[in-house]
Amino acid sequence: MKNKSYFEKGEANAWFQRNKQALEQNASDAPTTLLIEWLQPFMRDIDTALEIGCGTGHRVHQIAQGLGAKASGVEPSKEAVTYISETFPEIIAKVGFGDDIPFSGAFDLVHLGFFLYLVDRKDYLRCVSEADRLLRPGGFLSIVDFDTPKPYSNPYAHQDGLYSHKHDNAAVFVASGLYTVINKYQFSHSAFHFDKDINERVSLTLLYKETEIFGG
Repeated sequence: MKNKSYFEKGEANAWFQRNKQALEQNASDAPTTLLIEWLQPFMRDIDTALEIGCGTGHRVHQIAQGLGAKASGVEPSKEAVTYISETFPEIIAKVGFGDDIPFSGAFDLVHLGFFLYLVDRKDYLRCVSEADRLLRPGGFLSIVDFDTPKPYSNPYAHQDGLYSHKHDNAAVFVASGLYTVINKYQFSHSAFHFDKDINERVSLTLLYKETEIFGG
């Protein structure tokens, strides 16, 4: 079974139920606070924000409040989307996966909210393409995810036969020649500082989507 199939068959809702209370208790989390701080000089340029993998909606709500933007979110859990519509009715939330996002148009900020490590590798570049499709030139892309100096996979803790995939997710955007890294902060999955344990390393990366850098 692939990761996506497993999440479609119930793991998305199970993840939501396992993590809902912790996300509610940490409604203003440190990485999101740092992201808002980084984006303060560009507030006038950010009217719309989309989080892919938005969970309970608390992160994108915090982003929208901090930047004065309209918030949207995509999440594979139907229960999570129902929760968001009841808790944050101002957020436009839809059920979907990162490789086929049910939004059109272009956003000023696209935030990849800690889900890429669960994407099947055959779908990974489609997720990258979808994020790029939804971000306007001159917009900002932010990524929170596991971050390691070399790619590797290890077993997913909640299901035998599935894997988590860890590497530097910003690298593929930079390699396109269309994105520039503005800021990056590396920390631990369990604390907001660097972790010597490679399995626990996470990063928040902010990128800028360049405009007309090739002329024409």
